[in-house]
Amino acid sequence: MIHIPFVGNPNTGKTALINAIAKSDLEVGNWPGVTVEKKEAKFTYDREKIALVDLPGAYTLSPYSLEEKITRNMLAEEKFDGIIDVIDTTNLRRNLYLTLELIDMQQPMVVALNMFDDFTKRGYELDSDKFQEILGIPTIPTIASKGLGTQKLIDSAIAAVKKHTLPHIQPYQEHIEKEIAFLIHTMPKTDLPPRLFAIQLLADDPYALSLAKTLEGKKLIEKAVQARGRLEAHMKLPIKTIITRARYEVIDRLLELVLKKPILDKVLLSEKIDAVLLHKWLGIPLFFTIMMLMFKLTFDGSGSLVIWVSDFFQDYLGKYLSLGFQDTAPPWLVSLLTDGILSGVGLVLSFLPLLFLLYFFMAMLEESGYMARVSFLLDRAGRALGIKGNAFISMIIGFGCNVPAIYATRALTTKRERIITALMIPMMSCSARLPIYALFTAIFFQEHQVLVIMSLYLLGILVALLLGWISNHILSSEESKPFFLELPTYHMPNMKAVWVLMWPKLKDFIVRAGTVIVMASIILWGVIKLPAGTDPQDSYLAQTAKQITPVFKPAGFGEHWEPIAAMIPGTLAKEVVIGSLGTIYGVETKNEISKSTFKDDTITQLKALKEAFVNAFLHMFNIHMKSLNSEQQANTLQHKLKDQFASPLAAFSYLVFILLYIPCVSTMAAIKDELGTRWMLFEIALLPLVAYGMSVLVYQLGSRFF
Repeated sequence: MIHIPFVGNPNTGKTALINAIAKSDLEVGNWPGVTVEKKEAKFTYDREKIALVDLPGAYTLSPYSLEEKITRNMLAEEKFDGIIDVIDTTNLRRNLYLTLELIDMQQPMVVALNMFDDFTKRGYELDSDKFQEILGIPTIPTIASKGLGTQKLIDSAIAAVKKHTLPHIQPYQEHIEKEIAFLIHTMPKTDLPPRLFAIQLLADDPYALSLAKTLEGKKLIEKAVQARGRLEAHMKLPIKTIITRARYEVIDRLLELVLKKPILDKVLLSEKIDAVLLHKWLGIPLFFTIMMLMFKLTFDGSGSLVIWVSDFFQDYLGKYLSLGFQDTAPPWLVSLLTDGILSGVGLVLSFLPLLFLLYFFMAMLEESGYMARVSFLLDRAGRALGIKGNAFISMIIGFGCNVPAIYATRALTTKRERIITALMIPMMSCSARLPIYALFTAIFFQEHQVLVIMSLYLLGILVALLLGWISNHILSSEESKPFFLELPTYHMPNMKAVWVLMWPKLKDFIVRAGTVIVMASIILWGVIKLPAGTDPQDSYLAQTAKQITPVFKPAGFGEHWEPIAAMIPGTLAKEVVIGSLGTIYGVETKNEISKSTFKDDTITQLKALKEAFVNAFLHMFNIHMKSLNSEQQANTLQHKLKDQFASPLAAFSYLVFILLYIPCVSTMAAIKDELGTRWMLFEIALLPLVAYGMSVLVYQLGSRFF
């Protein structure tokens, strides 16, 4: 098998190129930190087995960030057959710095000149033939978003590996080359690329020094110190400055030969948009306006489809599942299938249209280049909390799912930042909580659904910021490092890339509905039915929940046991709260089976589906039509919830608790992986107290003022 890593600066399109070549669906991100570990796409091409390795973005092999350390370590320690260096052609000068380091590794190599369409639109011209001749390796123009140049790229890479085509070394100044040659001559034989190893030893790179100590003890390090001293004495500059300047001198000479710049630099559309969206005073209000618009479109466009899916499971599948088993299966099994599993899973899956639209709009914003800018907007606020703008990247990821957000904190530069950010992330409203918000706001806040949900998101952010501020004053400080963020160019989202972003999240939701929710529904059905023959009000679940329920009276929802019981299994996954409510009320309620035929019911469902799609489209434009099923939409669950919450304020208090109490077990496991058991236990102990305190505060203050 041929192993080829894709190496390049952040946001150069490495993952998108791999997906285009291998027809894979590795997650693509428009911000740094999405790829924080090695990812592989394996496929067969022209009877060759290929493994394309997606390495985290790096500006240099003398690392500053964790992503750069991962990339450097992988290149140094693993055996690869060749390298594909992915360059953002619109930023040639900066990208070529890493290219020179890769050339110094002396491995078969190909350069992908990505984003070549943006490069030419700006009026630049590149002499590709001369560029290729000087570097001694293929340089292939590519457009990852359109899949252009990808076949030539992989063909060239395979050919370079088979022919063992090595790039031409680009020599630095004579004095530097002399000291590099001195170190290469004196170092022992090793699998490490000698030229790059010598340069990094010369530049006082900690990783190279530790390897040198392993190889020859202090002897090789002493030689490196001597060479460094001679060079610094001759050039009267620090060694890192000497090496950096030498590389940029080579780059500038190269670009003079191959690059033709436009007579006048154009003011880019991206710069015009950023003048507004990144404005000092307008930027953050515009961000929240965009988020509100996204939620409004999500709810307006999904409401009728959510109702149809719910009716389909309860009225259609439930009916024919009961009829199909009533003569062949015992009553308890029919009840388990319909009242337990179908009620729980059906209610959870009914929110699939809502999540589809939410993931679609979030992917569109990410693909357009906007979401990468949010961390820049929030950087100033983060400084007060002891974190930098890139910590907000992890927090934004948390709005989709807290688990990858916790793992994304690996990209932060200090342990202190990682701890503070990881403790804040569980308060970001993940998409699993959104169906709970949607259900309750549809019942209690029909006229202000988006506003109420936005207030929950904002409350989570504010509580997280407060926790971050407290943590910043408790944890010992570390040396602050500068925050660099490269802003990608705005562009029209590519629908294939949008789907690649959406599908894993949708798939995860569906899989959890078919596994975690099913298991939770079966267990809940069992504890509601036990002891055998008892009323659900006297079941083991009810008895347990009733012991806890009075505690929540100050929060406004301590009168009924059912909502409290639904929260307990919610620690497995937040969607389980919805499934649990469906199961609990499904068991409590006895529905009569209608006598209509299968054909009539199927026709009714198809008509209702067509109507749901029409209404979903019209509702996005605030055009409302009366539904044929409008009377059925006020279903049993809605009636039950209305009866069990004394007021909309009590329901809102319940949502505040759902927002802030213990996150799912997967999030806790991620915190344990990244921070250790002690911090996981701290979070488990802290969050229920925060959730209870905030829900009581909201209810008590609300009761006085509203």
